[in-house]
Formats: sequence, structure tokens, C-alpha cells
Amino acid sequence: MKLLRNKKSFTLFIVSLFAVILLSFFIYQKLTLLSFINISFYFGISLLFIAAFTMTIKGGFFDGITYGFRRLFESKGKELSKKEVDEMIPVSELLDFDHTPFLLSGLMVTGVMLIALFIYYL
Repeated sequence: MKLLRNKKSFTLFIVSLFAVILLSFFIYQKLTLLSFINISFYFGISLLFIAAFTMTIKGGFFDGITYGFRRLFESKGKELSKKEVDEMIPVSELLDFDHTPFLLSGLMVTGVMLIALFIYYL
């Protein structure tokens, strides 16, 4: 399982780098170090945001909020009983999504961007 997770992370990293290069050509009509840094920043931050958001959901942060909304609102015109609300599956258990590939590839893309940024300012 860990090998598969690392393989997904590496594949996502390679796909992200190719997408950065292609978008740099489409947006800036050339590949420069600055265009690579700009586009890779957006890719890295997007991947890290997806990973952070899924970690937050899986950590149970929104379970209390959804529980409160379930108690507050009615379902199909009738009020829910306490038993029905307690039987509903929390949001953190509904999400069966592995955030690790997004986290690792986001860190790698951001690392490559920081290295390119360091080279740019030298």
C-alpha cells in the first residue's frame, strides 16, 4: 500500500511538472524560469490546499457543524428524531480519500519551485 501511495505521488508530481511546462508555453508563449516559477506556485499551492482540506474533513472538524445542521433542519417535511440524527454517518467517515499523494506531490512541486526561485535570484 505504501509503495502504491508513493507511486501515485510520483506520478502526480511528474504530471504536474509536465502541466506546468505546457501551461507556461500556452500562457507566456515561452518557457522561462520566471514563468515556470509562477505556474508551479499555483500547482503546488493547489495540491497542498486539496491535501489540507481533506485532512481537515477527515479529522472531524466539520462533524459538529453538520450534526448541528441535521438537528436544526427538517428532512422531507418532517422533523428528525434524535435516533435518526445519531444514526447518520458523520462527514469524516463518508470521505474515503487518501490525501497523502496530494500532500507529497504538492510538497515536491513547491520544493522545485523554491529551488527555481533560489536560482532565479542568484
